[in-house]
Amino acid sequence: MRCRLKIRWKLLILLLLISLIPLLVSSSLGHHWINRLGDHLASDTREVLAETARSRLQRIVDDYGRILQRDREILETALRLQAAEVERRLAGAPPTDQPLLFSKDYDARVKLPSGMKPSEIHYRRSDDGQLHPVSVTYDQQVYFVVAGVGEKTVADDLAKLSTMPTIYKRIFEMRPELFYWQYTSLESGFHTGYPGHGGYPNDYDPRKREWYKQAKDVNALTWLGPLTEVSTRTVALTIAMPVFRPGRIFAGVTAIDIPISGILKELNPPKEWAEDAWTLFVGPHDEASQGSAPVTMRILADKSYRGHRQDWRQHPEVNLLVPDDPDEFERLRVDAIAGNSGVRRMPYKGVDAFWAYGAGEEGTFPIVIVPYSRIVAHADSAEQYARDKTVEVLEITSYIAFGAIIMVMIAALLSSRAGNKPVAQLADVATRLAGGDYDARADITSGDEFEELGDLFNDVGPKLRERERMKHSLALAMEIQQHLLPIESPTLPGFDIVGHSVYCDETGGDYYDFIDLLELGTNKLGIAVGDVTGHGIAAALLMASARGVLRSSAGRHGIDLSDLFNELNRHLVHDTGDARFMTLFYGVLDAESRSLWWTSGGHDPALLLRRSNGRIEELPNTGIPLGVLAEADFDQGGPVTLNSGDVVLIGTDGIWETHNPTGEMFGKQRLREILTTSADCSAEQIHHAVVDSVKEFRASAPQEDDITLVVIKAI
Repeated sequence: MRCRLKIRWKLLILLLLISLIPLLVSSSLGHHWINRLGDHLASDTREVLAETARSRLQRIVDDYGRILQRDREILETALRLQAAEVERRLAGAPPTDQPLLFSKDYDARVKLPSGMKPSEIHYRRSDDGQLHPVSVTYDQQVYFVVAGVGEKTVADDLAKLSTMPTIYKRIFEMRPELFYWQYTSLESGFHTGYPGHGGYPNDYDPRKREWYKQAKDVNALTWLGPLTEVSTRTVALTIAMPVFRPGRIFAGVTAIDIPISGILKELNPPKEWAEDAWTLFVGPHDEASQGSAPVTMRILADKSYRGHRQDWRQHPEVNLLVPDDPDEFERLRVDAIAGNSGVRRMPYKGVDAFWAYGAGEEGTFPIVIVPYSRIVAHADSAEQYARDKTVEVLEITSYIAFGAIIMVMIAALLSSRAGNKPVAQLADVATRLAGGDYDARADITSGDEFEELGDLFNDVGPKLRERERMKHSLALAMEIQQHLLPIESPTLPGFDIVGHSVYCDETGGDYYDFIDLLELGTNKLGIAVGDVTGHGIAAALLMASARGVLRSSAGRHGIDLSDLFNELNRHLVHDTGDARFMTLFYGVLDAESRSLWWTSGGHDPALLLRRSNGRIEELPNTGIPLGVLAEADFDQGGPVTLNSGDVVLIGTDGIWETHNPTGEMFGKQRLREILTTSADCSAEQIHHAVVDSVKEFRASAPQEDDITLVVIKAI
């Protein structure tokens, strides 16, 4: 084992050695070696800074690529949800007594809804060049009827879409920074936008806009832009898709505007470079040179787009990225389009610079350009600093060359400076770790406590990275799983139905669903409640797999629930092996006959309260848990007829197996008592009564299992 001397002993030995060195030799050689040291230090520092800059820029564009892909998936999922809600409303009956606010109402400032206030993200530039916030409300939408179209001719559709603000707001709150405007335009001649605002031109016709025509022609989800937005005249990206009436009859287009400022929000060079850096998002230029390879690209997003006052009838002006070195830029472009990211050094606008580029998608990719002089600015300063210090040292040594005591003091000063080097390195590593650079390492070989401390610092980075990765993965898994559960309670004539899940971890294995069985006719609803063994990611994946099979097969099997469970069981046996299984209650509720058929694979019996006599019956399970035996048989229960006031309660064992701080279990008897005492309440109130009672019973004890409950009340 290598011997490690303490700093105080090293300092003592150093001072003794220096005191024996001839003063004359020390003075004559000092100037020469200090100059060489300054040059060498500056050269090494430039190389280190350049390599560090490459790593930092590479990490920036790679992280941005992952963020951009995540945001793209979120936006596309949000638009599909928005389209589904529009189609659902167009297929239903129009509600009554819903407020209808038109653009002219907002402009005239009459009948304004509550919540109107200046927006923090929507601005319009006036004729004098000043930016003014646009007043909006997130509680309402705005209607605009195309000139020449009578409001009476579209009154039915206006009413059907009057409840869309609830959906728009729910989507907006998923990621507010990604959503600028949300809107739907119908072929019948009107437009509805969110949040509610004014400012639509009198001659505006959304059916003539590029986003509308392209989504209609492509007949699928489409990305467009940048385009000039009609209300604030700012440049934005647009994602649009068609919506249909029943029978796949084209009804119109629903879309979301994404602010250009949001595209580059997460692409931030370090603060010390930001002032001189260029941050761009580029794409193909249709009018590129006629040579074998394009030498220019269109700048889709940069700071110059923000706040522009454009003519909404025209495309935004085209800004081009013109490289100084076309050949090197072409190699960069080809590499990016091939799906790679990297860092290259080449000039831009006559300035030597580093170009960091992200992986391309559909011909577009991000670029961060940082001047080389900005990157090595610290090295230049260090070189000049070393030269200045050389002069100072020579001046000082001329006065103290003949004093041995002064020489020892100088030696002590130099020794302390040498000791500061590992301290400075440790401080730099700590700063980089705090800033998220988990690859930061301390290279200290002093053989003392500083080397031991450096080893400890080197162990921190990988552990922090692993913790961050796990935290991000769990958060994303929780967000995805929550989106698999029903967004709202179903509407079924004669019934009041509510369901909800409370997970004990970020992700869980409990599952519930409401399936509209259109293949069997109207007013038939599939209701599922399941429980996968265990918690966490594995249980969530099995739950998602079961959900997909159940949703794709439920309508095809109808009320033949035995065949449905046989198919689902075979899928789960194949997917899980012997490691996991799932209990599942699935019933088909027919509003016309007020009957319920069910099959239960190992799930705890549902409770049926008969309001006429106050008795509680059980709907027993009809087979073993799913995923255990491939050839298992599942019987079908029912039908049972639900009379007015009857209540069916379907839950998971996380309810009655909840423990309080003393270890006592909640139990099914308490559940029965709550069901009896709250039988006259609505389904929502019954649901809250059960969940609140479990929470109160648990008190300070941790939640050990997922809790899922569906309440069906006949009215």
